Amino acid sequence: MVKEPFLIGVDVGGTNIRMGIVTPDGRILKKIQYPTDMSRGGMAMMERLVSRLQDFIQGEMGGVHSEIRIGIGIAGPIDLRRGVLIAPPNLPDLHGFPLREFLKERISLPIAIENDANAFTLGEGWKGAARGCLHYCGITLGTGVGGGIVVAGKILHGAEGMGGEVGHMVLNPEGPLCGCGGRGCLEVYGSGSGIRRMALEAIEKGEGLEILKRSGRNTDKVTSEEVFEAAQKGDETALKVFNEMGRYLGLGLVNLVNLFNPEKIVIGGKVSRAWDYFIERAKEVVWQRAMKGQREKVQIVQAECGDDAGMLGAAYTALKLE
Repeated sequence: MVKEPFLIGVDVGGTNIRMGIVTPDGRILKKIQYPTDMSRGGMAMMERLVSRLQDFIQGEMGGVHSEIRIGIGIAGPIDLRRGVLIAPPNLPDLHGFPLREFLKERISLPIAIENDANAFTLGEGWKGAARGCLHYCGITLGTGVGGGIVVAGKILHGAEGMGGEVGHMVLNPEGPLCGCGGRGCLEVYGSGSGIRRMALEAIEKGEGLEILKRSGRNTDKVTSEEVFEAAQKGDETALKVFNEMGRYLGLGLVNLVNLFNPEKIVIGGKVSRAWDYFIERAKEVVWQRAMKGQREKVQIVQAECGDDAGMLGAAYTALKLE
């Protein structure tokens, strides 16, 4: 009888790196987490990742005589055909970095690589809020906005593997400048940095005193977290910010609904903690603007896997290696 492979899922985030042993049916047997240290640059971070991964495999699985496969989810566009990172936002010095070749030279095990937002989406489809769906979308609301699109059970990669950049749908061509170089992308409205920007604009107008108070009256320390806390206290400006964020998120969802006719759209990421303050506005926009047949079909739901989604999705890509 052929033994099923053990899977190692690795989620390389801007703040933390998580890795875990995952069974072929999606159970996490063991996981660890450590900070993403970029102080010495991207190359040093990658070397440390490999070292920690090798130690993890040897320490936890040294006696296991079975196939081991590794899946790695990492932020930024990836040319999957060549296995090369393309302008990763958290690792700017690794633009053009040959990730697949780098890993193959150091680890003699089958390795799959995937964009982190795609990994999140696959994790939620495997073990989370989109279980059983063949057509669904995932959106991560964090410092930026990431996403993945699954059509007929497979992630949509596009010609070079860089498709599904949900956060860079243009919602307002005259809007604020985005980190991608465009203007008015979903990311400048739906992300933590977008919420911060809108809060600072309100403060400049003499509003948002509760938000300012929570940051010690230092605008440099204003984050989406302070806006969330102010909203929880019923602060009018914070509630307005989340209402506006929800409106633009809703416009992005309309595009996804009309283009892909998904069964579900799963929303996660740290900003989704403020779910109650933006989701009704977003759903209202979808109901007002999406095509009737599609809007009546789609469910817009909160992610279920938490911080494990990316790790699970990375493991899933390893499971599906051919």
